[in-house]
Amino acid sequence: MAGELESAVLAVLWEADEPLTPAQTQEALTRDGHDLAYTSVATTLVRLHGKGLLERTVAGRGHAYTPTAAAARQLADRMRGLLGDGRGRAVVLSHFVAGLTADDEATLLALLAAAEGEPANRDEAAAPAGDEPSDAPS
Repeated sequence: MAGELESAVLAVLWEADEPLTPAQTQEALTRDGHDLAYTSVATTLVRLHGKGLLERTVAGRGHAYTPTAAAARQLADRMRGLLGDGRGRAVVLSHFVAGLTADDEATLLALLAAAEGEPANRDEAAAPAGDEPSDAPS
């Protein structure tokens, strides 16, 4: 459950245009269908900050939180672990790609081109500004 809650909190923070306070995070989680007490959300934010997955800034009498690059790297590592090394890897990847939205596909193509040191295909839409991670894959 803690892993699911942490993932839900991180997802809300990644979607936000600015750092969120615990109350704002709780409101966003409620909109996403999670019924959580304020204290549960605040505790999760503090724990994620302690793990180095969130940065916090002073906001009024409390703090506002935003994910760090370490949070994105940890999730990417988890995704690679789930993908595995077996023969079924191509099948799993094909199902993943088939489920991408057009925006996700354009972002992935731009990231792959950047990783290869090539400009993105001009026929494909480039990722919208601000949607690219701060540290592209190497």
